[in-house]
Amino acid sequence: MNTTQKRHTSSNITVKKLILVFSFLTLIMLILAACGSPESSEPATDTTSSEQAEYAGKKIVWVDSYHQGYAWSDGIESGVMEALADTGAEVKVIRMDTKRNTDTAFGEQAAMDAKTEIEAFEPDVVIACDDNAQTYLVAPYLKDTDLPVVFCGVNWDASPYGYPTDNVTGMVEIDLVQQMVDLLKPYAEGESIAYLTGDSNTEHKVFDTYNERFFDGQLQPAFVEDFEAFKSEYTRLQDEVDIVYFGNNAGIEGWDDAAAEAFILENTKVPSGSSSDWMSPFTMLIVGKSAVEQGEWAAETALSIIDDTSVSDISITENKESTLIINLNLADKMGLVIEPSVLRHAEVYGE
Repeated sequence: MNTTQKRHTSSNITVKKLILVFSFLTLIMLILAACGSPESSEPATDTTSSEQAEYAGKKIVWVDSYHQGYAWSDGIESGVMEALADTGAEVKVIRMDTKRNTDTAFGEQAAMDAKTEIEAFEPDVVIACDDNAQTYLVAPYLKDTDLPVVFCGVNWDASPYGYPTDNVTGMVEIDLVQQMVDLLKPYAEGESIAYLTGDSNTEHKVFDTYNERFFDGQLQPAFVEDFEAFKSEYTRLQDEVDIVYFGNNAGIEGWDDAAAEAFILENTKVPSGSSSDWMSPFTMLIVGKSAVEQGEWAAETALSIIDDTSVSDISITENKESTLIINLNLADKMGLVIEPSVLRHAEVYGE
């Protein structure tokens, strides 16, 4: 066999191999196609595509009164984004940053900027979270317009903003105050209670509501602007009241989580409680509300409005989910033994 014949034979063998490989791959593709036939389960990618198509072209704005990194806002954002994931709706986030910037002029300018962004984006629904978004943005500019608004995180009462209206509904944020105080009382020597918190408009509103609804005007205020003032007030309250109700550390200038946890563990003498789960390193007992619940409800309500549910047919509601957390480090520091019936239903912080 000469060289030309050898090349020709080798070429034929190569072609035959390619044909065999191609035939084998075609067979595999046919088998895979059969496995994905209509009789089998629909692939997850097809489900996602279908969900995306359902709200494709729809737009939702989420207005955060505060800033990314604030635990409450982050929880609401998580709920909103989880509920809207794979729906196809386009989501625009606007952060007003009014927790770190409490000046009225700043809030008013943040609202004007948000209004401009909303008008340019032309959303189908706006989700507005927490009180400052209502004070500066929704009540002055969006209420009684044709743009549907769903609020959440509004403390206790939405009526001061004139809600509900034909275009505004939402979820009011309530704290399980009485339940928490009832759980703390067996570990306290008396019933005097102080409310220790950052000095913000929201916290003043919360204090006033607590005092009126639950404490008959006997709740003692302790508003602080910075970390040094917090430490001073915390130390003072250990000798002057029987229970410390810790509101919110957000907005306390110079706050340091690690330093605060160490300081509180060193100086705590009386039982303490909070309604915010992120405060578990700093308080003995928490009956916490769920920020995620607020976000999920708001997002699902926004989708129902896009589906042509009338805003006026959606009643204002209240949060319902709660979490019980016990800080055993603080309980041990005071020599307290938490009842097994309480521990059985609680998450535990500390050793």
